[in-house]
Amino acid sequence: MRDLSELNINERGVPVARPAPADRVIDAFQSRFGLKLPADYIALLRFSNGGHPELDSFEPIGRPGAAPWAVNRFYHLDDGKDSSSSLWAATEKWQPILGANALPFASDGGGNQLFLDFKASPPAVKGCVHDENFRVVDLAPSLEKFIDGLKVGSDMV
Repeated sequence: MRDLSELNINERGVPVARPAPADRVIDAFQSRFGLKLPADYIALLRFSNGGHPELDSFEPIGRPGAAPWAVNRFYHLDDGKDSSSSLWAATEKWQPILGANALPFASDGGGNQLFLDFKASPPAVKGCVHDENFRVVDLAPSLEKFIDGLKVGSDMV
């Protein structure tokens, strides 16, 4: 996976100050939702616990010429379970829609969910388009490939 510092993850233009999730929080989350967080996702959380990446744009796989999508925010994981940017709240809200083998880890600016699909090994990255009857779109074969493919969006140029 690329050097995560290249993503320049921030909150309102300043580096994310939220501490990395404690092991007990990761364990509690995994226990509550019955998912084992992949090592590359834990590495992302430990590098920056939530926030907006400056390298945010990506193209869904198998859709050449389609408009690029952009990550608005990665969810954070800590003791707070009520914030709309919390992994706890996002998973509570979206797992009934996406299924028990899914973990929403980010959203785009329109509220569509980017999620890890644990039916694949390693978990594939998919998107759920909520205003298209929750259509699922393939985004990347793994989180590593997804992170490696992030680019500066046209709104940043």
